[in-house]
Amino acid sequence: MNIAWISPSPPHVPAMEGFSLSAGNLIPLLARRHRIDLVSLARSGDEPHLDWARRHCASVDSIPVGRSSLPLRLGNFVSGYLWGRNLVHRKEVLAVLDAGVRRGKWDILHVEGGFMAGLIPEAFPLPKVLAVHDSEVLRAQEMLRCQPALRARLSYTLRRLYEPRYGRLVYPRFEQCIMIAERDAAFNRKLVPEANFCAIAYGIDCNYFHPMAVEKDPLSLVFHGNLAYVPNIEAASEFANQILPLIRRENPRVIFHLVGATPTPQIRALVSRPGIKLSSDLPDLRSALCSAAIYVSAVQHGSGMKNKILEALALQLPIVCYEGSTFGIRCTPGKHLLVARDPEDFAAKVLALLRDPERAQQMGKAGCGFVSANYSWEAAAAAHEQIYTRLVAGRQPVSDVSYAFP
Repeated sequence: MNIAWISPSPPHVPAMEGFSLSAGNLIPLLARRHRIDLVSLARSGDEPHLDWARRHCASVDSIPVGRSSLPLRLGNFVSGYLWGRNLVHRKEVLAVLDAGVRRGKWDILHVEGGFMAGLIPEAFPLPKVLAVHDSEVLRAQEMLRCQPALRARLSYTLRRLYEPRYGRLVYPRFEQCIMIAERDAAFNRKLVPEANFCAIAYGIDCNYFHPMAVEKDPLSLVFHGNLAYVPNIEAASEFANQILPLIRRENPRVIFHLVGATPTPQIRALVSRPGIKLSSDLPDLRSALCSAAIYVSAVQHGSGMKNKILEALALQLPIVCYEGSTFGIRCTPGKHLLVARDPEDFAAKVLALLRDPERAQQMGKAGCGFVSANYSWEAAAAAHEQIYTRLVAGRQPVSDVSYAFP
């Protein structure tokens, strides 16, 4: 099969950004059996990632991203809202696609993200698959619940108003729309009933994320992620302000270890308190995570699924978290991790695991086995392949099936 893969950023691994991460894991697996031609937007500094893509793709066309003029940005907004037709980079992307179609290069078109979807004409003469990943409307609603700063609040308010109409115009143009969590797929089915949504979960590279032989600190609690991302800032602050004091009231030697990139001043201010430390911008997070006794995630808001939980499970860490951290992950609370109701319950569950390291170890092993058995990139690639095959053969699209498991 010959696949045209359209992306807002070059695929590569390791990667922080969702589209790059997903494509970076899927493309090498799909390329074993199929030809993939990549068309990607590229920003300054993306050349190494384009080199990575060239090792796996039959061809790579990159479209430089510069700063668009204000009239073009305004025109793009109006055109997207009224007709679901994005203007920024439209000419360049369609020129590459038109040339490929004229040469009969492809059997199917795979598009990553809602923005790129708005560049593809409704009458494009190939079966079309759109990987939306998260529900943009659900994400905006969840982010607003985090009470972000004014600028971000205005941005998410605008997105919450813009995206429902944009989605209703754009998503039905694609024979199949793929989300990464059933919660997001169900939300979008109600929002755009004319479109076909299914869920294919992210995988986890268990060859990379595996338990490491490092010295454990039996009183260390760890949380990791992008420490400039509002739900992560909220989670770190919630744990530091509401939960950690309850834990340290019983055991003052417990340490909360924050690990991640680009910590904000709000995060750095937490480190001035007793019992909190920060490791920022590490080239490899695994040793820092594996040295902890328990992984804690007070994340309550967001869309899609939390890769941090998959990573912690794969690293064999016992986990205590809020329910919002587990959306999209079909784990069993009490067996693979512990889910807390409120700060008091969260602290009690952490203290119980600290007092019972044997139980914590058993839970870590159960979680590791669960994620390695059920969240492989091989399974995700096979699910994509099944959809491509059905569409190319002219069969009906998948409307309400979850491909979270093999």
